Amino acid sequence: MLHLSGAEVTMHHLQLLTLSELAAHLGRSAETIRKDLRRNPDAVPPRLQLPGTRLLRWRAVDVEAWLAGHAGHGVNHG
Repeated sequence: MLHLSGAEVTMHHLQLLTLSELAAHLGRSAETIRKDLRRNPDAVPPRLQLPGTRLLRWRAVDVEAWLAGHAGHGVNHG
């Protein structure tokens, strides 16, 4: 069992993923994610808008929640 201190839990919630890190985590190409941001925003986790920048970043906790909410979608049980 993994035990994290309060500071470690807070840092995990604050961890930001870059486009390439998100792509690796999802097993998709960065270009596909970029295209989906424009064409099919529901196909990617919600991104974080950093004021005054055009950087693409995702909070790790948001990505995990998005994946948990999509677990099992597209699986044929019949």
